[in-house]
Amino acid sequence: MIDRNVQMMDAGMRLFESEKPLGTVLGGIKNEMGRYGRLMRRNEIDPEELPATTGDCDLFLDRSTRFKSKYLSCRVEDAGTVGKTADGEEIHRFAASLKEGNRNTNVGIYVHLALIIIWAMLGWFLSEGNAWIVLVFAAVGVFGAWRQLRPSKDNLNLANKLLDIFSEGK
Repeated sequence: MIDRNVQMMDAGMRLFESEKPLGTVLGGIKNEMGRYGRLMRRNEIDPEELPATTGDCDLFLDRSTRFKSKYLSCRVEDAGTVGKTADGEEIHRFAASLKEGNRNTNVGIYVHLALIIIWAMLGWFLSEGNAWIVLVFAAVGVFGAWRQLRPSKDNLNLANKLLDIFSEGK
């Protein structure tokens, strides 16, 4: 189930050249993205099921966990020809655009709030009447929850890695 409340944002775009036609290039990109989660092509998914900010996309990657909804969408466009090879084949220029989005699930929020309470209670039991120890343990719980509840950077790192792979591919 795709979370329609995820805000999809631009994660980058790369231009690259290839002698291969658009379908073959799109197949290579599909193969590369498929390594990282559940990948759906445009004809396999209803656009109404996607987050509203996704826009038009050729591929949609769902790499969600129980605690976070994480998505990547990819649009590949032909940007014209740039010349011919020595064999007379046309060299095409393509543009691959990625959008990424992530959002905490309700399960993730509740689990991390429970961890804050557990850390505070642990501090209270170990404090022997010292309020500073309770505050320190509560701060550790809040810091841990903040680290987990903040926006995921691994989705953006994956987008950059994929764009680099796309631009190196022939």
